[in-house]
Amino acid sequence: CGLSPRCLGDWSKFVQARTQGDAPQHWGWAGPRGTEHQLLWAVVGSVAVTCVTILLALLALFYVCKFISGIEETILQFNSGTLTLTRRPKPTPEPLTYPILDWETFKFQDVIGEGNFGQVIKAMIKKDGTKMSAAIKILPQKNDHRDFAGELEVLCKLGQHPNIINLLGACENRGYLYIAIEYAPYGNLLDFLRKSRVLETDPAFAIEHGTASTLTSQQLLQFAVDVATGMHYLSDKQFIHRDLAARNVLVGEKPDGKNCRFWTVSRGRFLLFLSQGRLPVRWMAIESLNYSVYTTKSGCVSFHSCVWSFGVLLWEIVSLGGTPYCGMTCAELYEKLPQGYRMEKPRNCDDEVYELMRQCWRDRPYERPPFSQISVQLNRMQEARKAYVNMALFENFTYAGIDATAEEA
Repeated sequence: CGLSPRCLGDWSKFVQARTQGDAPQHWGWAGPRGTEHQLLWAVVGSVAVTCVTILLALLALFYVCKFISGIEETILQFNSGTLTLTRRPKPTPEPLTYPILDWETFKFQDVIGEGNFGQVIKAMIKKDGTKMSAAIKILPQKNDHRDFAGELEVLCKLGQHPNIINLLGACENRGYLYIAIEYAPYGNLLDFLRKSRVLETDPAFAIEHGTASTLTSQQLLQFAVDVATGMHYLSDKQFIHRDLAARNVLVGEKPDGKNCRFWTVSRGRFLLFLSQGRLPVRWMAIESLNYSVYTTKSGCVSFHSCVWSFGVLLWEIVSLGGTPYCGMTCAELYEKLPQGYRMEKPRNCDDEVYELMRQCWRDRPYERPPFSQISVQLNRMQEARKAYVNMALFENFTYAGIDATAEEA
């Protein structure tokens, strides 16, 4: 029978329900059927969340394993003048051929440099029957050979050019690899420029000859030409100089400039080195400082960034090794460069040279001139035989400031 008001109590409202045959009763939304629907949706939602979580975890694990395997599965082989680096996704890598040097001809001399990167020692070697000076890089035993072999790989792919430090060859001895590159007898460009400040080192000579430097305007401009030419070559081969500055340009036999620290660029004047963890803030482009964008035209890892750094290096050459933004902190650079601040023109600098610096320091990376254009412009200045850098002892002549502490920041 149906429900009656008496069964529900005195204050209950009358609810009428109809049945049809033996079919079950229909209840309101809070009844058994509503409860079943809620339970069903709860189970489905829980299963869906669990599945998504598992998929995300598997995806993350896949990429982590891929990254680790990419590192661990790098295989190094160097023998008989060939270097083989096996990396994913290349199943059959092409070996790189390098010149083999005879270990018995190595005559080690003085230590040139030393650090976490290893030792660089001057040595006499014999190559193709000719004795020559070389800089030998030796890897510490604690280091991984894969990183060291990577440098040899870069040098092999880089090829030969008069404005980079070139590979002479390599030698394996007792399981260790020794890399020989061109030796730059005059050291780095920064020290070379500062030693030329004859008014500080030899005032009598400076006054007698009426000059502030042992270097002429033509020689200084040639350094800029050599570096720009070397950088043009690197950019054409899609190599990026990670720390372009005067301290990382080596002065060769001529003397001429060879880019280094990358590895290197040379003709007797410069080299290219990789930075060892320190950010070269005073040589970095705006986008590199503020947005961590590294493109060869800003100073760290891009073509646009490197053009900016070259502008700073050009300023170093004109100022005979002055410290960029001397007297300013890195925090002030972060603030002022985006506001349009740029280094002032050195008093001994021609307007045309300073204008080239300003072009390298444009805000928008794509508006900076490429190294091909910079090289042409500097060669044209060199051919004009004009004193673009005035080294005469003019009235109230002063050198640009040097702050070694700031250069390390």
